[in-house]
Amino acid sequence: MQSSRSARNRQQGKHQVDEQRNAILSAAEKLFLEKGLDKTQMVDIAAAAGISKVTLYRYFPHIDAIAIEVQIRMLERIASTVELDAEGFELSLEAVKAMVQRMVRSFNQLRDAYRYIGMFDSLYLDHPFDAEIPQRTKDRLRAHWKGIKLVERSKAAPESSRPEVILSATIWFLEKIALRGELTWSDAAIPLEEHLSVFEEMVTIYIEHCLHRALST
Repeated sequence: MQSSRSARNRQQGKHQVDEQRNAILSAAEKLFLEKGLDKTQMVDIAAAAGISKVTLYRYFPHIDAIAIEVQIRMLERIASTVELDAEGFELSLEAVKAMVQRMVRSFNQLRDAYRYIGMFDSLYLDHPFDAEIPQRTKDRLRAHWKGIKLVERSKAAPESSRPEVILSATIWFLEKIALRGELTWSDAAIPLEEHLSVFEEMVTIYIEHCLHRALST
């Protein structure tokens, strides 16, 4: 009986810890999107979560750890919305074609997620202020997506890297659109939906061309 009660207490304690951790991440996510990653501090997150700074540090050692966890949250939100199963997804041209279409068509629903990813990449990957952070970040994110099956590559077949490049370019494009809206380099008068439609058509035509050429050889 005592053992069972202790187990219930441990489970309840773990549940409370998970709830508090999620509350902190939700507060941080809101602040990051409102103020920007580089303008948000630990004290801001603690205040938004309704806890002391000391309590916050018990959960996260520094703001970089929070930013990485929110990044993973955003990636999971995108994966869930576009129905990406990381454990069973094979990175082939056919799969990427369908994935790009779902990503583009769900852009409005995922705009905040893409905007955050754009801010995160800019701060932690494009212009890192700590040489160790990018590798730690990449390792953490790669571990999260390790279930994705890459198509086998060979030096004699450089086209095998196309699915990854297409997916990477799509994410980059959606990040920029989320950050800038219609204010792109080309023409501010072009509606955002038109940018998305043209990009999807362009990628689809290119993939179909690659698939047709593969069948012809």
